[in-house]
Amino acid sequence: MNSFQPDRPLGLPSPRHAHAGGPHRRSLAIAALLCAMLLGAGCASDGHPREPFFSTRPGREAVESQLAGEALAQQKYSMRRIRRDMASFSKTLEELQRHGKTSGIERFERFARPYISRRVDPLVSSSGSTSHPELRPFHAELLLSKAILLHQMNDTRGVRKTIERLESEFAPLTSMLVLYPTGVAVTLEQGIALLRMQTGEI
Repeated sequence: MNSFQPDRPLGLPSPRHAHAGGPHRRSLAIAALLCAMLLGAGCASDGHPREPFFSTRPGREAVESQLAGEALAQQKYSMRRIRRDMASFSKTLEELQRHGKTSGIERFERFARPYISRRVDPLVSSSGSTSHPELRPFHAELLLSKAILLHQMNDTRGVRKTIERLESEFAPLTSMLVLYPTGVAVTLEQGIALLRMQTGEI
């Protein structure tokens, strides 16, 4: 007696042929769908040129904003790291001065000055640091740290120029909270006042 097999729904391919040419057919179907989308976008323009279909999709804007966010986070990380380096340099120099190690101080200054010019100055001189609101506190903190370190290296002219930059570039932002090089959170106005007292530039 023959075993009974239920009939297949009409229109469905036989299991034997279900995978015949599957990947190729799917590729053709996807290509046809993309062509239809692109042609439809062009036909809807009534003869007027339109932007490419994919350039107007929200997903593209989301990706671009995410990349901008990653770049901003990387900039913040770099500025925090350099601020910590400057605090470490200041403590090292303070210890060398306390123990009167003149040769050690000279060697350290030969290292610290190029570090400031190569790593700190490019960050605090870039327009992006002052224009982006989220980077302004980090910019000000690096200038405060730089002024303290220059003071420890007896660079009076450099200290004065750095204070002038803080007062001119951040004139409308003196109520902004910053981290003073000693680790205390203060307003920028208070930070500049502390800096003037600490460096004698009153």
